[in-house]
Amino acid sequence: MAKKKKAAADGVDGGDATGGGDDVDTGAIELNAADVAVTSKKAQKKAAKEAQIKNVSGKQSEVYMELAARFVLNAPPEELADGNRLLFLVEQAHWYYEDFIREKDASLPVLKLRAFVTNMFEIVPQLKSMAMAKDISTTYDKFLAYKFSIPTCGAVLLNPAMDKCLMVRGWGSNSKSLGFPKGKMDAGETESECAAREVEEEIGVNIRDFIVEEDKVHFYRKLGKDMNTAQGKWTQKNTLFIIQGISEETKFLTHTRKEISDIVWNPIWIFDLPDGELHKYRGKYASCFPGLKAIAAWVKKKQSKQPKPRMNNVIAAQSPAAGRGKTMTLEDLEQEIMASLDDVSDDENDAAIAYEPFSALNNFTFNHSAIMQPFLR
Repeated sequence: MAKKKKAAADGVDGGDATGGGDDVDTGAIELNAADVAVTSKKAQKKAAKEAQIKNVSGKQSEVYMELAARFVLNAPPEELADGNRLLFLVEQAHWYYEDFIREKDASLPVLKLRAFVTNMFEIVPQLKSMAMAKDISTTYDKFLAYKFSIPTCGAVLLNPAMDKCLMVRGWGSNSKSLGFPKGKMDAGETESECAAREVEEEIGVNIRDFIVEEDKVHFYRKLGKDMNTAQGKWTQKNTLFIIQGISEETKFLTHTRKEISDIVWNPIWIFDLPDGELHKYRGKYASCFPGLKAIAAWVKKKQSKQPKPRMNNVIAAQSPAAGRGKTMTLEDLEQEIMASLDDVSDDENDAAIAYEPFSALNNFTFNHSAIMQPFLR
C-alpha cells in the first residue's frame, strides 16, 4: 500500500572560477541570477549527497552489508543484471531495515528508499562495482517509472445498504489519506486474483467467492511530479472490484506490517458531490480520488435495480478482534495482545535490544550431506 518520490530538476553545470590580481577579466563571464541559483542548488544537492555518504557510521555500514547479503547478493545472476529486478530486491531490504532493524536499534536513521539505495550502492563493494552504480540516480528513476507502470487491483467493500464502503489508512505521519485495499499485480496474476490476495493481506477477509468480473471500475492516476510541467510523470491503471453486502459487524485485521494503520467505514455520499465540492476532499482520498465518481455512479445504478440489500458473509481471520462490534485498529490490537502476555519482570528482557551485525547468521551451518546428495551416484 504502498505505500511519494520527487524528481530532481535539470540544472546548469557550473565550475569554480579562481584567479587573482589585475589579470582577472571580470567581464569575461556573465551569469544572471537564475543561472547562479540553479548552479548553487546543484552544488548544494551534490554536497548533501556526499555528506550523507560520509555520515554513514560503521554500524550502518555493517547493516548495509548484512542486508545486501541477505536480500540481494545471493539472487540469480539474471536478477542482478536487471536494474528493475535488482532494485526490487533492495526495496525488500529497505522494508526489513525499517520494519525490524530500526525497531531493535532506534539510533539508526529513518531513510527514504532513494537514500537507502544510494547508500547501499556506495557501501557494498559488489554493488558499487556494477555499471549501473555510476549513475544510480538514473537507474533509480527508471525503476520508479517501471514500478508505477505496474497495474494495481483491489476491492470496494459495500455495506448491505450500499451507503458506506470500507477504506484503509496508510502507515506513518505522512499517510493521512484514505484508500481502498489494493496493491500491485504479481507476474501471471489475473486482476481478480490480485484483488483477492491484496484484500486478504490488508484487511484479513476472503472475498474470492464474491468477486463478479463485471462488477468493477477502472481509473488512472498520475504519479511522480514532473518539475517542468508540475504534472504526474507516470500513469498507473487501477482496478477495483465492487463487493456488496458486507456487514459492518465484520471483524477486520490487517496481515501487513507497518502498512495499514486503520480500517474504517466511509460514507459514499461524499463521492457523489458536485466536482467543486468534491475537490475539497482530494487530500482525504488522494490515491483513489480519480475513481470516486465512477464508484458513486456504479452504486447509484445498482441501487435503482436492486433496492433490497444483499448480504455476503465474508470469511474473516481469527484474531484478538473476534467478538468486537467495531473496526479493529492496529493500536487496539497491540493493546489486546500486550494485555494477554504474561508479565515479565526480568530487567534484561525489558531493556532495549541493541542491533548486532550479522546476528541472523548465528548458529548457521551447511548441511553438507543434503547439498551433495544430487551429485552422489
